[in-house]
Amino acid sequence: MNIDYSLHKILESGKHTPSEIQGLLQEQGFKISLEKLTSHLNKMVGLGIASKHPDDTFTAQPH
Repeated sequence: MNIDYSLHKILESGKHTPSEIQGLLQEQGFKISLEKLTSHLNKMVGLGIASKHPDDTFTAQPH
């Protein structure tokens, strides 16, 4: 399993902060800095793959 697939599944499961997402990824054996993860999440928002909410949580965009 790759990190992008795991990240997408986490985002599909509900609203999470970057630090919560980082913890869930670490539980699956992935190591990523909070700075890199937040940058990647913001890129996903820009590409229309993820949504960022006013409370600084992220979710997957509905299909």
